[in-house]
Amino acid sequence: MSGPGLNWRFIAKILGMTLVMESFFILIASGVSLIYGESDFKYLLISAGLCLFFGVLFTSSGNLAEKSEIAGKRESFFTVTMSWILFSSFGSIPFFISGSIPSFTDAFFETMSGFTTTGATILNDVESLSHGLMFWRCMTQWLGGLGVIVFSLVLLPLYGGEVSQLFDAETTGLTRDRFRPRVVEVAKRIWSIYMGFTLILTLLLFLGPMDLYDAVCHAMTTISTGGYSTKQSSIAYWGSTYLETVTVIFMIVGAINFSIYYFLLKKNFKRVLKDEEIHWFLGIITAATLIVMVGLLVINPEMRSLESFRTSLFQVVSLVTTTGFSTQDYVPWGPFFWIILLILMLICGCAGSTSGGLKVVRIVVLIKNVLNEFGRLIHPRAVIPVRLNGNAVSIDVIQRLLAFVFLYVVIIVFGATILLFSGVGFDEAIGAAVTSIGNVGPGLGSHGPSGSFSQLTDFAKWLLSFLMLVGRLELFTVLILFTPGFWKK
Repeated sequence: MSGPGLNWRFIAKILGMTLVMESFFILIASGVSLIYGESDFKYLLISAGLCLFFGVLFTSSGNLAEKSEIAGKRESFFTVTMSWILFSSFGSIPFFISGSIPSFTDAFFETMSGFTTTGATILNDVESLSHGLMFWRCMTQWLGGLGVIVFSLVLLPLYGGEVSQLFDAETTGLTRDRFRPRVVEVAKRIWSIYMGFTLILTLLLFLGPMDLYDAVCHAMTTISTGGYSTKQSSIAYWGSTYLETVTVIFMIVGAINFSIYYFLLKKNFKRVLKDEEIHWFLGIITAATLIVMVGLLVINPEMRSLESFRTSLFQVVSLVTTTGFSTQDYVPWGPFFWIILLILMLICGCAGSTSGGLKVVRIVVLIKNVLNEFGRLIHPRAVIPVRLNGNAVSIDVIQRLLAFVFLYVVIIVFGATILLFSGVGFDEAIGAAVTSIGNVGPGLGSHGPSGSFSQLTDFAKWLLSFLMLVGRLELFTVLILFTPGFWKK
């Protein structure tokens, strides 16, 4: 099993482990179905059994590996990408075999949208799903929130290998705070924080207008900034100011770098208060909310200021955090608002969070580098470094950032062009490409908060599924697999 220089045994072990893990969570969803006395539990059980069978098969073949065999960067990139594809493929089985989503393309699209925490849907009647399938749908986003690979790291000591390579492949980004403990310990602590937020949010939602089932489902999709709801009209179904306020707070919590909470637990408040990315992130939310609020008051003078602020804040936070919940359909607001919201979909949340997009920290460094260029034009011999949180950002990092942003834009243009060629309208093509690679969820036109992606062709759905995966793993982890050099021994 040597292959073209790849350690296939290591790959098989990790993929098998992730499938075994997925079978456990599908089993939980089948338990929910049993509690509600639904017949769909058998489809979830069958799916869990298939995951377990192939998981054990892969793991067994991988266990033939020698203890001395380790994983390099190529194994890490391949394993991470294939983990998301396998998770989505097996995770779509319950929807497909139950007939709830009769097309495998649609079932895969819905599940990939879940695991990448995108929230785009092909369902026109979400409430037609059984409680068990709905629970599994929401759980896909919860699992995808911090990444199945980060979760897998908790179990990696059982298999050996260079786990930090896998961690780096799943958490690619401009900056990552390096922790002193081992990678596995970091994964455990981050997941503990993640689960803690989920439990707190569940309690807060349950204290409001939601029952326990809805509270658990929305807690999973809010902290993961995924946006799947148990209601077709999303959060607007309840019409509760309390519910919207709690949701806004925890959408922001999910979109902030999770290392910040690690430092808070360590009582390193100085490190948190000086974080520039958080300052910019909150500033973007404030500025965008005010702009949208004023715009709504201009186009609708009869709207009260408080109502305008409530609507603006929720939609701005929902899109910039890539959650995708809605209380109103922003499509009828007009092109001015579309531009503002598309910009938010591009920027999105912080690095190291559950949100997608370019990330605020990249935008901050890019802006500072542009401003420094003016200084260099005036003083050509001056050395003017870009600083972030008081530390100079290396030229290599800035070059990688520019390459990332350029490639991000190219992929959006390429994706939108292909969608236009397949018959999608201009607004809808742009919105679909941006919302898919940014893992946001709703787009423009018929793909907005009140619509779905069901009318797209199968080809377009597979293309958008690919964009979701590429965006979730931050471009290079997936695209490097398509380079000839990757497969050379």
